[in-house]
Amino acid sequence: MEHNRTFMPWFKYKGLKDSTTLETMTWLASGLMFDVISCTGYEVNNCIFYTKFMDEKSKIQNCGVTLEAESMQFCTSKDANPIVGSMTYYGIIEQI
Repeated sequence: MEHNRTFMPWFKYKGLKDSTTLETMTWLASGLMFDVISCTGYEVNNCIFYTKFMDEKSKIQNCGVTLEAESMQFCTSKDANPIVGSMTYYGIIEQI
């Protein structure tokens, strides 16, 4: 896209030069950032969860999570009366 090649330098020049530019526009004008923010723990509803790596260092483990999902379930492909069933999935937090 030739248009983007000429637009981005202009946008960056204008966005970073003008002191009245909004903060969000300044961020956009600065270009892409490829840094990924990651954590070893996270708090949700007053419960702290850790990655498996951090849990291995602790006496108290809290890296396991569960999710209960509901879906329509059929006995066969010709079943005209499906029912709502639930299935529980279990996992371990590897990355946050």
